[in-house]
Amino acid sequence: MEKTGRTCWGKMKGTARMMTRTIPSLFLLSLAMLLPSSCSKDTPEAPKFPDSINNVLLIYAAGQNSLAYDIRTNINDFCNGYLPQGNDSNILLAYEKIENSRTPAASYLIRYYMHSGKIAADTLLRLSPDKPAAAGSTLNEVLSYVKDNFPANGGYGLLVSSHATGWLPKGYYGNSGYYDNLYGDSGTYVQRSRDMQTDQGPVPYIETERPSYLPPVKSIGQDRLTQNGTSVSYEMNLTEFSEAIPMHLDYIFFDCCLMGGIETAYQLRNKCDRIIFSPAEVLSTGFNYSSMSARLLGGSTPDLEGVCRDYYEFYASHPSGGAWRSATVTLVDCGNLEQVAETCRDIFQNHKEGINAIVPDEIQQYYTENYHWFYDLYDIAAHSGAGQDELSALENVLNACIIYKAHTDTFLFDGYNPESGFVIETYSGFSMYLPCNGSAYLDANYRELDWNTATGLVQPGN
Repeated sequence: MEKTGRTCWGKMKGTARMMTRTIPSLFLLSLAMLLPSSCSKDTPEAPKFPDSINNVLLIYAAGQNSLAYDIRTNINDFCNGYLPQGNDSNILLAYEKIENSRTPAASYLIRYYMHSGKIAADTLLRLSPDKPAAAGSTLNEVLSYVKDNFPANGGYGLLVSSHATGWLPKGYYGNSGYYDNLYGDSGTYVQRSRDMQTDQGPVPYIETERPSYLPPVKSIGQDRLTQNGTSVSYEMNLTEFSEAIPMHLDYIFFDCCLMGGIETAYQLRNKCDRIIFSPAEVLSTGFNYSSMSARLLGGSTPDLEGVCRDYYEFYASHPSGGAWRSATVTLVDCGNLEQVAETCRDIFQNHKEGINAIVPDEIQQYYTENYHWFYDLYDIAAHSGAGQDELSALENVLNACIIYKAHTDTFLFDGYNPESGFVIETYSGFSMYLPCNGSAYLDANYRELDWNTATGLVQPGN
């Protein structure tokens, strides 16, 4: 799938080559930009570093996997759409581990900016190939560097571009039967699942098979590698991701699949003010990066609602039509999530039997094929036996929490194979786990999440 795309350096092609032509300094122009062009004897003026920093955006591109080409294209589109000048108070940084090879690849933290009418790039950090992007230690190292070297008065934004599987424990999405059978229902599975939460090692990698005529999606969080002749992937659990963040963020933006769950939002509620994510999958081409750059860095404050609207409108009217017209998006105000938890706790406690008796096929799904762990939050409550007063209260707190939400009428739906996609009739903006269609292994992991602690959805013995 790997192709050499047009980079932000024009004629320079390939990630590795581009990186070797930069200077690891925040204050100096890239070496390529300092070299004279053609017969010109003029030396470009060195860029100025801003006196003060307003907003910093870090694109965390964990792309050592099948998304390498699409993620590289996204970064190119971002740079070509809009970039701040070198002395602008808004800063763009990108952590890049982008390689379709299964051999460990080096990764870099880069600053992109405009200088003398051209796009410049400075390499700030070079990380060892042995450090997976999908590891809490790597995420923490990169964010800590950003925090220490780019003190932002306005705030920090984190855009995560990769595969992902929502709150699911790492490895489970692609190999659920392995974990369910391994841990079973014995009394030891709880401790074993806790041990896996902190395990920095790889998990077995299983390629997800999908109909070839459907658009590809971002479906499994990973650094995909081959070690000792075996395919493995490094992934991060939600708790690991949250604990790796060393400072408070203005927003977190997930350009990856299935992150739009209430579990994700609540786990990150104290780490950031706002979140952009999708309850369903995200097509591999991702969000609209050409317009995104101006939305996030072109003004004094990021226009997150505009980013969401551009994404929805692009796919809702996608020129290819059909399954390409697939998108769900939600922008969350984390300050109002506690009210959602309190309301849901009452519903879950009052209607335990009703939740356990739900018929899964009657609930709005956000998954394709048989990856049945993502259902609509409001629809679960509505089918649990909750009364109209309870549902009205839930609707009110959801409206107070969600700044923007939108969805296409269908998602990866071809009209012939019902498992390939689904129709969207109910959209609360959040997905949620449905315990009666889960497993003992998932229940054990779910009980470790902040959302379950606050609401008691999954009780011991479920």
